[in-house]
Amino acid sequence: MTVLEATGRLRPYGVMVAPDTARVFDAIEQLGGRARFVGGVVRDALLRRDLHDVDMACDLSPEETTAALEKVGIRVVPTGIKHGTVTAITDAGAYEITTLRMDVLTDGRHAEVAFTDNWLEDAKRRDFTFNAIYCDLDGTLYDPFDGQTDLGDGRVRFIGVAEHRIAEDYLRILRFFRFQAWFGRPPIDPVGAEACRKGVSGLLDISPERIRDEVLKLLRAKSPAGTVGDMIGFGILPAILPQLSHVANLRIMQWLDSTALADPDIRPDPLRRLAALFKSPDDLDDSDVSVNIAEEFARSLRLSNAEVDRFSAMISHAPLIEANLNPDTVRRDLYRMGADRFRDATLLAWSMRAAVPPRCSQDENKAWQNLVTTAANWQPVSLPIQGRDILAAKLLAAGPKMGILLKQAEEYWLDRGCEPDRDELMNYLASHPLVASEQETQ
Repeated sequence: MTVLEATGRLRPYGVMVAPDTARVFDAIEQLGGRARFVGGVVRDALLRRDLHDVDMACDLSPEETTAALEKVGIRVVPTGIKHGTVTAITDAGAYEITTLRMDVLTDGRHAEVAFTDNWLEDAKRRDFTFNAIYCDLDGTLYDPFDGQTDLGDGRVRFIGVAEHRIAEDYLRILRFFRFQAWFGRPPIDPVGAEACRKGVSGLLDISPERIRDEVLKLLRAKSPAGTVGDMIGFGILPAILPQLSHVANLRIMQWLDSTALADPDIRPDPLRRLAALFKSPDDLDDSDVSVNIAEEFARSLRLSNAEVDRFSAMISHAPLIEANLNPDTVRRDLYRMGADRFRDATLLAWSMRAAVPPRCSQDENKAWQNLVTTAANWQPVSLPIQGRDILAAKLLAAGPKMGILLKQAEEYWLDRGCEPDRDELMNYLASHPLVASEQETQ
């Protein structure tokens, strides 16, 4: 067994010091094993960020790990048993525990692994230096590739030869840029970026779902525009998602949703940022064609039906929104779209306008802000009458004309600021030409 040498210490906190965490560690040690934190939880602890998912490595086999945990009453789920991973479920949360392993065979998408008790071999098969830092329960660190220095310097660096790590799993190309957006600082590591450029064709065999997940995770970073620009410059996005090219729009959107607007309901939103990046072929003026292309793109990424609808709605409505919309139009849009979708479209329209010189004036930015504030303060309203009211009053029989009459009532109501009540609307409809014509034929 290869023993890693300690390289430092950190002060554990959060879930790392939860009683259930100690139970998991103790259960493995009682069976003669050794467990350590690894990956994201160690990386985030070094940065003193909030701790969420807990990944652990241990030198017991998956079966032994399961037996050790169940012996002390901890429930275990075999989430990835083929690759050595089980998940311990406790009141404090889930602990993903993976047996030390090394790759036997890789094809760029899947890996055949062999279990080992060699900590260094396990570290060598990981992707980036700061993801191969191990940590004992007491905070003792084991950092075989100096990932802590890279993390402090904001450098995302592959372990070993970058081309080899990428060839093992081509999704690491997108992970490289995703981690750059979250943890890196310019300039991007040129060796890693060039290796990604050379290996980009391997992404063509990666499933749309995995690509979608990585892109959306990247777009959740506070300021991803610079990294997205690098992805375009190194030929990554043009090869797999050429529609994502409006970096200037994204730059404005990230400023709006993470810095400029002090609104707790507006925060970095990956789908809205995806819409900011999206570019229809030649930026088609035909809105119907553009929306169809947007919907086709969203479905190609395997977005959910709700996400497809939201994405398409942003693309279709944003070109129709201007900073100085008259109040009647704003009211109509809010009524028909709802506050959330109106705000989405407004932020997208604002980013599109501000990304094109000349810059928005102070007054124009204030006008955009007023639209966002109006959406935040909007109280949903409903048309006070329905078809059954018309039937009860015997103004019309059920049929196609009913829909026409309701539409006329809605327009009358909207033209008057949504103020007419049920009685006023019914009086309006009673004298409507469509009703008079219908009654004359009876």
